[in-house]
Amino acid sequence: MGRHHVSTWLDRYLRGDRVQVWTEISSLGSSIRQDADALTEAERVGRETMRRARSNAERLVDELPRIGYALEPGQGLVSFQTPEAGIAHRLDEIESRVGPLPLTWRWWSEEVGRMSLMGNHPEWVCDYPDPLVVDAPPDYIDGEIDVWEEDRGTEWDTGGPFSIDFSPDHLHKANISGGAPYALALPNEGVDGLVLWERHNTTFVNYLRVAFANGGFLGWSAGHCQGPPPEVLANLATKLQPL
Repeated sequence: MGRHHVSTWLDRYLRGDRVQVWTEISSLGSSIRQDADALTEAERVGRETMRRARSNAERLVDELPRIGYALEPGQGLVSFQTPEAGIAHRLDEIESRVGPLPLTWRWWSEEVGRMSLMGNHPEWVCDYPDPLVVDAPPDYIDGEIDVWEEDRGTEWDTGGPFSIDFSPDHLHKANISGGAPYALALPNEGVDGLVLWERHNTTFVNYLRVAFANGGFLGWSAGHCQGPPPEVLANLATKLQPL
């Protein structure tokens, strides 16, 4: 991809060509890390995307209670928390243990932080609304790496790569014993990564895009709910910044 084309990524993103720009960036895979110009421009797009995600997260945590939704983030989770001090160094330490993080996870961690929209609304008719959760702070990841390393060579060794489990699945969010958590597999030298075990079978950025386009809830888009989303939620979704 030529330098001139790369230099337009952010401009095109800001003009609304968001999905195509992310498709082009992601299609470069690990090679983008050897192209300084492309990497710099991709980071500009990535951080702009995550700044929008942070604005959306803050707005949802503020406005969902106003439409009758009770935020109950779940055990060990938080409704919203900004990035901790020294987060970049902590991410470097994680990479030294399990290999490269997808860059979108780094940008989320550095620009947004932690969030969980788990909770309930007494009038919503949906058993599995699948509220957006992205919550895997460095201390948690380090602990999971410890367990993964201890299990290697034992009967509990799955033989698979390490993954960042950043969200319960749609069933666990509804207090029902369910499947594997939504996760990102490591190492990943690309810009973005596939979200494992999530019904949309899509990348992390598109997982966020779909969630915010539906007011912070993936259930209606994933077919976990019958009928359209509540009007108040649909109206709230129109106030969020598109990714």
